[in-house]
Amino acid sequence: MSGSPAMTATTNRQRHEHLSADFGSQHADSASVALDIGADRGALIIYPSERYRGTEIEISRAGREGRRVHTGVHERHTRAGAKLTAVFGSLETGDYVVWADEATALTTISVGSGAITELFLI
Repeated sequence: MSGSPAMTATTNRQRHEHLSADFGSQHADSASVALDIGADRGALIIYPSERYRGTEIEISRAGREGRRVHTGVHERHTRAGAKLTAVFGSLETGDYVVWADEATALTTISVGSGAITELFLI
């Protein structure tokens, strides 16, 4: 986006730029999240522990080298209380690696067609 200030952030010790100066890493008290799921698409919601607060979580397709995507960890408030979340709102159906850092995989998880998959990270 032309004219938008870039922000450099660190994901799993890798530096990258965001187009916006504020990507909301502090909290998202009332932010809604759109999930685009259906045929051949699902969503992944990760509930990370407190040590992930203010960070981003990175995933990639299992068995494929290269491209990773990331999302911020946000505190969201519900009737049940506050919970940290990282939401990947629309993913192709398949297996995904959740990364601890540049070279270390935490786990692999399957995202199903039309489904919301949930993962708790300690």
